[in-house]
This record gives sequence, C-alpha cells and structure tokens, in this order.
Amino acid sequence: MKLAPLRRNRDFMILWSGEAVSAIGTSMSVLVFPLIGYAITHSTVQAGLATTAVLLGRVVARLPAGALVDRWARGRVLLLTRVSGAVFYGSLAAATLAHHLTLAHLIVVGFLGGITDSFFAPAASAAVRTVVPQEQLPVAYSQLQAREHAADLVGPPLGGALYSAIRGLPFLVDAISYAISAISITRIRTPLPAPDNGSARKTVFADVAEGLRFVWRHAVIRAIILWGAAINFAVTLVLVTVTLRLVRAGTHPAAIGLVDTIAAAAGLLGAILAPLIIKRMRTGATTIVTGIILAIIVVPLAWTTSVPIIGALLAAGFLLLPANNSGISAYMVSVVPNRLQGRVNSAGGFISDGMRPIAPALAGVLVGSVGGRTAAITGAAFVVLSLVPLLASSAIRSLGRPDTWATIGGVAEPNSPSNLG
Repeated sequence: MKLAPLRRNRDFMILWSGEAVSAIGTSMSVLVFPLIGYAITHSTVQAGLATTAVLLGRVVARLPAGALVDRWARGRVLLLTRVSGAVFYGSLAAATLAHHLTLAHLIVVGFLGGITDSFFAPAASAAVRTVVPQEQLPVAYSQLQAREHAADLVGPPLGGALYSAIRGLPFLVDAISYAISAISITRIRTPLPAPDNGSARKTVFADVAEGLRFVWRHAVIRAIILWGAAINFAVTLVLVTVTLRLVRAGTHPAAIGLVDTIAAAAGLLGAILAPLIIKRMRTGATTIVTGIILAIIVVPLAWTTSVPIIGALLAAGFLLLPANNSGISAYMVSVVPNRLQGRVNSAGGFISDGMRPIAPALAGVLVGSVGGRTAAITGAAFVVLSLVPLLASSAIRSLGRPDTWATIGGVAEPNSPSNLG
C-alpha cells in the first residue's frame, strides 16, 4: 500500500511546525549570547563562557536524560522542556529590558537551557520514529533539516536587528517561541508514552551503560559518533572564532547575522536536495565527502573578515551537510530498538558533543592571546584531523543507501561482515 505523503501526516506536521517556531527563537539567542556577553564584560574570554554554558548543560545531563526519557512518557518530556525554555528565556528578557542582566544570569540560563535540550532531543527523535513510518524516515529527517536551516536563515538577521534596536527583544521572542512550541505539542493525537522495556526496572546507571555499549559495539554508529565528537568541537571552535573576530573588527551585529544567513540559505537548498542525494548516493560516501569538504573550506577563513567571503565559504561547506545529517539520523533511528531510543541517542550525543563546550572558551582564549588568524588556523587543523575516524572505518565505506540497510535482531547491518565491532 502506498504511503500518504508526509504533508498529510498531521502529527508530524505539528511536530515540524511547532519546533520550527522555537528553532527561529533559538537561532536568535545563539547569535545574541556572545554579543551580549561581550557587551557586558568587554572580554572575548568571558563572552565565550556564555555559549560554553549552553553546551556544558547539554553534555552533563545527556546520559541520565536519555535513560530517563526511556522511562518517562515522551510527550510529557517534550511539553515540560518547552515550558521550561519559555520561563528561562523569559527571565533573560525581563532582566535585559530592565537593564539588570549579569553575566552570571546569562551563564545560569544557558546552562539550564542546555539541560532541557538534553532531554528534548532524544524525546523528539523517538517521537518522530513513532509518528512517521520507517520507510519515510529519511524524507522526514530531510524536512527536519530544512526546518533548521530555514530557521537559521530567518533567525540570525532578525536577532541581530532586534538586538540592535532593544537588547532584550531576541530573548523575549525566543521565550514566546518556546510557549508556542509547548502549545503545539498538546495538539498531537498519537500517544507518546514511555516505551515498554519488557524487563524488570534497572538502575539509571545500568540503562546508561546499556546505551553506551550499543553505541560502541555498532561499528557504523561508533565511527559516526567519533567523527561527530571531533567535527563538532572543531567547527564550533572555528565558528566562534569567526564571530569574535568580526566583533573585534567592529562589524555590525546585523552583518554578523548575515554570515549565518548566507550559510543557512545553502543549507536550506541542501535540505531540499537531500532526499534525492540520500536515494542516489551511498550514505557512508556522503558522510566522508561532507567531512572532506568541511576540511577544505575552513582553511581560507583564517585570512579574511569579509562577511560575503566568509558566508560563501560556509555555504559551500554546508550544502551537503543536510543530506549527511538526514541519512545518518534516519539510519540510527531505524536501527535502534524503541526501548533504547532515548539512551542511545543520548549516549551518541554525549560522545559527539563531549568536547564541544571547551570550544567557545578556547576560541576566546586563542583570539585574545595569539590573535584571530592563528585561532582560525588552529580550528582548521582540528577540522582536518576530524577526518581520521571516517577514513579509517571500513564500516562507513561499506554503508550503502537506505534500501540496502538490513535489520537483524533490531540492529541494522550495512551488508558488510565488519558492521559490528
């Protein structure tokens, strides 16, 4: 029987549209965090701490969050995290508009926001798997990528413009976007209960260990996660360095937002092309080519502070990224048993994001001590080194298109004897 197109899947469209609004608000806050941190402290190091707090919150709670998401009703987790976000960013808006915002307040909200993100991500991934048929998961994740890039296209310039007008406005709009997302979640008809684990209740520690073992034993997932750890750290270091260099050069906040807009436009185009790329190109090859392109484009960033040139380079690097992210996300959500969705998602996220919180602070230190160009070159070197886990993995090289993924005992195999290590 032919499946109905995803645009007729009511619950998926609710998830998509509600989070699209929130993603726009988040993309504004991401831009504003280092800008307002620098405005408060006049220090690139301390400005980087605000962004570090967000990333650190995501990392420290990631493992227990995944285990708890596999125990709790996932719909409730989605709702509570969105409500919490509205409260957190609403407090930032109030403090900023009242001219009482401090760096400590910014860091605390960033940290708490990162914690709620660590709960939302695995619950949202499991929800997509629940409301979308498995055959449509690659297309669904392509549409999720399109949503993120569309938000990145609108959010940064809007955030820059609002920040230039009244500093607290981006946070106020972000708080409202969280509230809208929370309301949309209440409209989902498909039940999103806690999964049936089919076994006696274990400790949270045992659940976390089970997720980590699954990730480490699966060679494809292991290679992807190790690459993710390296590339997330390296690209974050590069992007924060670029932002701080532009701030020090006196670039207008709206122009800084334009960098993200140019890159997001390329990402949106890539997301539109992603279903075709995923269907035609081997998933493993897509990941390897994506990594190589990113390594190529970051090197010239060290020699320019031109917004159009930076935007063009990032656009070239981000064009294939949606197809890569959609393919590997669909692969992972397809092969992981439902009862393990939360903890495997969180285990993978913990490893892939584990070093990321260091990057913004390191970028601030490097820019302040050795200069922006040397900091950018350092970041580019890390991006090049991130290719090692991909190029060394025969499992990644043998990972084919979605129609070749075979499932055996709940674990998908890329038709290769080396898929499990």
